[in-house]
Amino acid sequence: MTPTLNPNYAPWTCVLTGAQITCNGYEGLAYTNEPIGLQCAGQDVYVTGTQQSTFIRWHDLDGRALKTSIQTNFTSDRLTLSATGQGPAVYLSGGWHKHYVYVVPGDLTQRVLTETGSALKLRVPGDGVTFRDAGTVTYVPDEEYETPAVAHGIHDRYSGADLDALICDGLT
Repeated sequence: MTPTLNPNYAPWTCVLTGAQITCNGYEGLAYTNEPIGLQCAGQDVYVTGTQQSTFIRWHDLDGRALKTSIQTNFTSDRLTLSATGQGPAVYLSGGWHKHYVYVVPGDLTQRVLTETGSALKLRVPGDGVTFRDAGTVTYVPDEEYETPAVAHGIHDRYSGADLDALICDGLT
């Protein structure tokens, strides 16, 4: 398959469906007190939670990708400053659908990503929701997560909000 199927979603099930090949994969993650690569006031931030992603990709008969659908959900990841999960916590959740269209079959640099859903929400006990990214975003080809071509909804990440700073503010 072109591009190669992501090994994180293996084992893949691919079937010939008329004039196309359809491949399905799944990834389920569970993590307990894992560092996320962020520090607040010199302390590592740790996360506990789960995430599930379902992946479907359609190909032409030559195996070149035509479109991809990924549904990802994680609810109430608990972030703390403790390797044991103790102490103050903030909660990050999300659920979104990614839809890729390959303008040139199989060419990653020409694919267009559209995301819909509640991509991210940060909840700080006592303060409520302090960061929200919800709605639809379509990105410029080959600039995924960097340059939106079209956006509808509430997108704090593009209005200057700093998610890392908000996490630290909630924890310290």
